[in-house]
Amino acid sequence: MRKEQNIMQKNRRILMALMGLEIGGAETHVVELAKYLSQNGYTVYAVSSGGVYENELQKFGIRHYYAPLTAKSPLDILKSYRTIKKIVKKERIDIIHAHARIPAFVCSLVNKVTKTPFITTVHGVYSTSFLFKLLTNWGQETICVSEDVKKYVKDIYSIPDERIHLTINGINQDTFSSDVDYSELLKEFDISDNDFKIVYVSRLDEGNCDGAFMLIEKGEDILKNIPNAKIIIVGDGTEYDTIDRRTSAFNKGHGTKLFTLAGARTDVYKFTAMADLVIGISRVALEAMSSGNVVILGGFGGYIGVFEEDKLQLCLDTNFTGRGCKEMTSHMLYDDIIRVYEMSEEEKDKLISFGKQIVTDNYSIKAMAKSNIVAYDALLDREKRESYDFMISGYYGFNNSGDDTLLSAMIKSFRECDEDLSIMVLSDNPQETQEKYKVKSIKRINVFKIFSAMKKTKAFISGGGSLIQDVTSTKSIMYYLFLMRLAKCMHLPVMVYANGVGPIDKKKNIESTVKEFNKADLITLREKDSMEFLREIGVTNDNISVTADPTFTLDSAPDEEVQAALDMYSVPKDKGIMAVSLREWKTARKYFEKEISITLDEICEKYNLFPLFIPMQYPNDLDFSKKILSSMKTEGAVIDTQYDGALLKGIFKKCTITLGMRLHSLIYSFGVGVPVIGLSYDPKVKSFLEYVKCPYYVDVEKLSMSNLKETFDYCYANMDTIRNDIEENLSIMKNLAYDNVTYAIKMLNKEI
Repeated sequence: MRKEQNIMQKNRRILMALMGLEIGGAETHVVELAKYLSQNGYTVYAVSSGGVYENELQKFGIRHYYAPLTAKSPLDILKSYRTIKKIVKKERIDIIHAHARIPAFVCSLVNKVTKTPFITTVHGVYSTSFLFKLLTNWGQETICVSEDVKKYVKDIYSIPDERIHLTINGINQDTFSSDVDYSELLKEFDISDNDFKIVYVSRLDEGNCDGAFMLIEKGEDILKNIPNAKIIIVGDGTEYDTIDRRTSAFNKGHGTKLFTLAGARTDVYKFTAMADLVIGISRVALEAMSSGNVVILGGFGGYIGVFEEDKLQLCLDTNFTGRGCKEMTSHMLYDDIIRVYEMSEEEKDKLISFGKQIVTDNYSIKAMAKSNIVAYDALLDREKRESYDFMISGYYGFNNSGDDTLLSAMIKSFRECDEDLSIMVLSDNPQETQEKYKVKSIKRINVFKIFSAMKKTKAFISGGGSLIQDVTSTKSIMYYLFLMRLAKCMHLPVMVYANGVGPIDKKKNIESTVKEFNKADLITLREKDSMEFLREIGVTNDNISVTADPTFTLDSAPDEEVQAALDMYSVPKDKGIMAVSLREWKTARKYFEKEISITLDEICEKYNLFPLFIPMQYPNDLDFSKKILSSMKTEGAVIDTQYDGALLKGIFKKCTITLGMRLHSLIYSFGVGVPVIGLSYDPKVKSFLEYVKCPYYVDVEKLSMSNLKETFDYCYANMDTIRNDIEENLSIMKNLAYDNVTYAIKMLNKEI
């Protein structure tokens, strides 16, 4: 028996969505996180407006997609939305991880449509104007880079504490090291190692690069007091050209090259290794500390000054940004530059050693990644609790043994793949369904509840059973097709699960079936006739497979339980048992009841059989079975207890042969190796028996005493051969039955 036990265990696929990949703290944070995850079992993708770090991602096998995520125009937002939605579907993304406000807003829209779990990292504090607040969505779980950012999202956006996670700016200490060879930079920018090298690293956008302008403002004083000073500005942005003009003018006016603009670089680690002093905040400051630098912390958020031990707590509280501290001025910055320049080597070494130790102890890439993985786990756990992996629609909750056993077999197979799967079942008796199968359940006709539940559902299953037919009524087929259509409107993948399809006589019903089946993501059928029927009516969907009925996967109850049940009905042990499963049928011959009673008497007498009537639907089959037995001369029994499918299969297993109208009486018997004769009132009976190569049946509408006895005599005479044939085909059917759940799980995992 083949069971797909580990099919749910797969690498997570993460999509990092960020504004761009130019030089910046948030960008470097994402790149380092993505690299670590990709090296540790995750499949990572990135989407942004691009930048210098694209090549770095590609080196680690991380595919980058382009989307205009720096732009706020409605058209660009729409383009980004379409791009990300396409990526999520194409790459079967498990988690969308957004960084910054525009990507988070776009990803929140994608989340609503695709239901892909969505998390954000908040890298700073942002404008809280009414419009921006309205458009801000920090995800189902929120990661904050510091305590002050956490306070900001709690206070401004009322995000509950249990949905907020703290992370750090992880620094790659192998990359950012004082041992890095930076000799190429000295040649490239004509700098001497004896120069006092001041490196300023920042995104050069308006409001982010005040430090660069302050350095230009104080350039003359710096040059006067530090004759060998070299100021290297690393970064790019909207203010780059302005800074370039002003630094060029300064250099030309003073006949020296105090200022060097390096532009956007991916080898920042060489600049920090080369520097004698680094000016920057947040990640830049930590990278500089890792590289063995003295650091001045100052930026648009505030000013801390030279990093030293007594300022550690302030740095930790603000993620090394100085948010909320005093405003930076050019005089403060200049004074601290001079202070560092005049420090003794012993003082510098003390600061450098302290800074390195802080990074080593608290800011490793591994620790950063671990905090993100913890947040991912929390996100998926919450998704599991608050959503449904599958919504299952079928003829459930009507006391029909066949359909209820179908549901039992489906749930059992799903649980074997992943015991934590969350399942919602549409039932006529939700309370009973919940208690019996340990699933969630709602009333199958409550459209409002169904709609609400679908919003929290990942995949929709229609089946199993003979749902798509109009022999019962048009109302029935339209109900099931409506649910498929609604699921598609809700952007859910739809699977028609182990269905027997047809007959469908009305033109309108055929057209609706073709339309919905062609839109289905996956269709499995329990026999070949259903496949042929679908092709005949015009279904062209390529994702169709012939499998087998799910109840083949269900085991029989233990022998002692089965025997106890038989003893309750005084079933003799010295006779063979003939299982009989009958139902009333509107087109049966006028004398059907009389003829079946007489024929059963003759068969039982001839072969010394005890007729055991097994109703499959209560109370209808029970009453009809009692009626037939009461008109017979032979002593027999009617099972009037509603047993579950496992016990019923065990009862059929004790029988010598089964005569059945109800399809699942035949499936149960075949599934335990017992020869079967079908009374075909519906094409599904004939189709099943021919599919399993056990073609012994009599058409109910043409039933006569002679043709039933003739069929029975043949089967009884060839009992051993038939049993061998059943045994040979049974393992095939069981494997095909397990294919249903394999396909369903693959659909859930976006692998189909």
